[in-house]
Amino acid sequence: MTAGMLNLLTSKQRKVYVAIETFIKEKGIPPTVREIGEMVGEKTPGAVQGILNRLEQKGVIKREMGMARSIQLVNNSLLYESSVFIPEVKKITIRNADDITGLYNIVKYHPVSASLVAPHSDCFLIKCPDNSLLSKGISYNDMLIVSTSAQLNDGDIVLVLYENITLLRYYYSGNDENTITLKADSNLLERDSFRKDEVRIIGKLIAKLTKFN
Repeated sequence: MTAGMLNLLTSKQRKVYVAIETFIKEKGIPPTVREIGEMVGEKTPGAVQGILNRLEQKGVIKREMGMARSIQLVNNSLLYESSVFIPEVKKITIRNADDITGLYNIVKYHPVSASLVAPHSDCFLIKCPDNSLLSKGISYNDMLIVSTSAQLNDGDIVLVLYENITLLRYYYSGNDENTITLKADSNLLERDSFRKDEVRIIGKLIAKLTKFN
């Protein structure tokens, strides 16, 4: 809401608006009339409805009549970043590599800032499966955002499938058109040159989400 629109509201209307805004930010869904009443200390549903009617008349919210949780904030201030929902997948194997985001492989969808993944599409989240790029600050504690459609350049970090094992590696073009080079901090595989038909590049790492305990 712009400062000018905010000044048009009474203190009660402003209190209800802020309660709605806070609820949506925390829960991801609009509150019900009863929930708004509990948040602002208003026990009478009719009184809450009256305030909502006036907020709608003033153009700061809009609703679909007859539908629960239909309150939408009318916000022209560009204060909030738009988000996209990215699927978190359970695992990647030879059997599901062609359908990673299939229904039965999705754990849940996570809201992520649209600017974090733009301009990439076809992204998914997966728990870090490999601890071989610690020098890059990537560990088992991270959630990785991987794009399956991003163009690859030398030095990019990629998620690859090798002998049904998912690994993180630095990608480099090979010595010829049939090979690629995949490097890590520790060379547990005792090699870094692979034929293209030996490995499957799942996608490019474009971001990671880290939770500090």
